[in-house]
Amino acid sequence: MRVSLLQRLTTFLRSPLFFWIIIGFFVVEALWMVFSALYPMAFDEDFHMGVIKIYAQQWSPFLTSQPVGADSFGALARDPSYLYHYLMSFPYRLCMSLFNSETATIIILRLVNVALFTYALLLFRRVLLGATSPLVVNTSLALFVLIPIVPQLAAHVNYDNLIMVIVAWTALLMQRFISEAQHKKIHASTVLWLGNIGLLACLVKYAYLPIFAATVLSMLYIAWRSMRGIPLKAIAAKHLVGLRRYALVGGALLTIVSGGLFFQRFGVNVITYGEPVADCGDVLAVEQCVQYGPWGRNYYLAQSKAESNESPLLYTGQWLWGLWLRLFFAVSGATNDFANYPPLPVPYYTMAALAISSVLLIIVFARKVFAGQLFVQWAALAIFLYSAALWLDDYQQFVETGQPVAINGRYLLPIMLLGMLIAARAWGALLARRQVVKVSLAALAIVLFLQGGGIMTFIVRSDPGWYWHNSVVLHVNNAAKKVLSPLLIEGTDHY
Repeated sequence: MRVSLLQRLTTFLRSPLFFWIIIGFFVVEALWMVFSALYPMAFDEDFHMGVIKIYAQQWSPFLTSQPVGADSFGALARDPSYLYHYLMSFPYRLCMSLFNSETATIIILRLVNVALFTYALLLFRRVLLGATSPLVVNTSLALFVLIPIVPQLAAHVNYDNLIMVIVAWTALLMQRFISEAQHKKIHASTVLWLGNIGLLACLVKYAYLPIFAATVLSMLYIAWRSMRGIPLKAIAAKHLVGLRRYALVGGALLTIVSGGLFFQRFGVNVITYGEPVADCGDVLAVEQCVQYGPWGRNYYLAQSKAESNESPLLYTGQWLWGLWLRLFFAVSGATNDFANYPPLPVPYYTMAALAISSVLLIIVFARKVFAGQLFVQWAALAIFLYSAALWLDDYQQFVETGQPVAINGRYLLPIMLLGMLIAARAWGALLARRQVVKVSLAALAIVLFLQGGGIMTFIVRSDPGWYWHNSVVLHVNNAAKKVLSPLLIEGTDHY
């Protein structure tokens, strides 16, 4: 009987049915946020909508100067992270012409972002299935969508949703590139796609630069390994294959366009201001920049900065705690002065235990995790460079202001599923030939996350001031709270 139950549980957890249940649950979570949460939500939704509106006033993606009345958005003409806003300006124009309603347009753009994030999850499933078992894939995705910030971010008008898709695309293409290199037959189309997606992704959000760097470095290393000793002519004739003449011309033109767009922002910034992402104060007057929230905050904090301990080690502890807290807490938007409440304890501490133990296991079983695994090595390099760049940027702001600012757990989401893959390999090394334990731990982790993870944190912690001003929304959320509260371990509702 025990074996039969285990087999049934294993079959269910690894089944396509369970995957589609996960996707369905996630979509319900995200839609709940779309139709419940008052605009603007916490993750810069008003900023992104404001920039979208500016691009909706013109057809060109280029801004020759700072638009009138746009100082609250920073130095837009030199901001490299603009492609999402430009692309989203087209559905914005269509919605406003059809409905002439700001609220309806916001909801539709939120739905577009939910679709983007859902598509990213579908792509990540393909990525993970190419590297591990269906049990690991489904467990990872289930835990991921039960992180409270995940459905909230997906329901935002925010460029991170497009970055999720791009990271998944990059991972799929890297799997293809590695497979082609191992068969000593690299297709030019794969190289072109990786290069062009990387160049354009940096224009969606400049924080993609470290992932692009990891991709380029990995491609060069893998190509060198597979082709060392082969003359360049032979490489061009026999290894870089797969493109007909018209496709080659099209790929070259796309590279010229994406490379030109990349240079127009990053290259010109380096030439003019000495850094790829120009500081607002180098582009505009201080009087203009202080209207831009993050810059103004840092400027005023720096003016009143007191002596503080700037130890990188001490800061790293604060940084890690801040990231973790802000993956699981409940937070409202600017209308409610970013009111927030603590995480629900069970999923919060469960994920902390999983993360700490996973890091230790990765160190212990490093050889089994990484040896001969080129894709896992690329994922680890991408995670390391991305995390290091995030830490460095946050630490520099800490040194400047004396305060731990801009620490947001949502920044980890694009790399988190790749991190879960690496962690799963470490757990697999520990639990090899212990299928009963492996399945039991996967099921237990999911059950513990269901003690308030995902949208349940928002429902239990939010108050009427967080919702759209609509009686149906209020009644539905209040009813859900009454049902869920007796079933969940809520812990303290204040810090």
